[in-house]
Amino acid sequence: MFIKKLLCALSLSALFSSPALAQVQLDQRDVSIPEDYPAETVQARLVTSGPTLLFSDSPEMVYHNGILYRDTVQGKVRLFYHHVNAVPGTKKLAIVLKNDKMRPVNYKILQQGIAGPGYNYMAVGKESQHKYFAPKGQRQTSGSLGFGHSVELLNGRGVLLDTNQLSTGTIDIELDRPGQISVFMCEPQADLELFNDSAMVQPMDEHPLRGTFAKSNWEYTLKKPLHGEKPVKLKLAGSDGEGYIKGVDATTGLPAENYGNYGVIYKVNFTVDGKRPVSFIVNPIGGYFAGYGILVHKGKQQLVPLPDYDLCFGETIEEAVELGKLKNGQYSFIWSPPGASNLPIELIWQTGRIRRS
Repeated sequence: MFIKKLLCALSLSALFSSPALAQVQLDQRDVSIPEDYPAETVQARLVTSGPTLLFSDSPEMVYHNGILYRDTVQGKVRLFYHHVNAVPGTKKLAIVLKNDKMRPVNYKILQQGIAGPGYNYMAVGKESQHKYFAPKGQRQTSGSLGFGHSVELLNGRGVLLDTNQLSTGTIDIELDRPGQISVFMCEPQADLELFNDSAMVQPMDEHPLRGTFAKSNWEYTLKKPLHGEKPVKLKLAGSDGEGYIKGVDATTGLPAENYGNYGVIYKVNFTVDGKRPVSFIVNPIGGYFAGYGILVHKGKQQLVPLPDYDLCFGETIEEAVELGKLKNGQYSFIWSPPGASNLPIELIWQTGRIRRS
């Protein structure tokens, strides 16, 4: 517990540069939301779409060299990975795209947020989301792979992890033909192509968090405008309601469930329509949380640190953050469950005074 408190006390200014997007004006502050807060659940329509998600997080603590996850995919794909070197000495984490078919595979990396190596898991998870949601200035990379050829997707040679260091990230990639994507841990001097061809798939640990999942964009639209007469909430990335995205573990063929919906991109559309501005609150009810999101209004958007006053929040069930008071209009809030953070979260809308924590 002391270590977690210490990590949450670190200043954001030492970890990240200023957000690339800053057009919607917000006045973020910490607030206190009691566990028995009298907010009703709003009704919302859910539409799922988007890329196939490859999720690699089990084993999270990697004790043996080998393939951590692998599948052959085509079209638009999102890869989310989260792994720690759990043994003495340096290891290499690599993600390799290989063409094992006769016809060439053309690929394009559309967007990515890669972070680590690092010892502060909350900081690495938050940095990854900062990079992913602020892609301004990122250059899309592309290439073509002939039969038997491969490319490493992190930096061309993999990432070296010392003992207890983490690397996590999200990579959006598009393939015009089937390509094999492998996430693996190996020795620093290993030949990546040879290791990829010969290594064994590692079994999952006690936390079954890996698999391939269809339609990894979840878009919620609130059915009614928010007038602010009474507080309302929407719980996301939890087991109730729509629950977790389901798929298959391609390494075993067994059913898979993404507990936490890591790698899923959420978009929540809502309309504010009342006499007074509405407070928009993010409440991490699962524990410590550190991430980023994007608030969109009238075609303008702002990259929003969650939170902006510390590295992370959610030490107590009451600790939440008010992103700002929103005037009438249509809004969208985009976010994704960060690596190392706890879930679920609640989005809360209300008028009136919020008691400070």
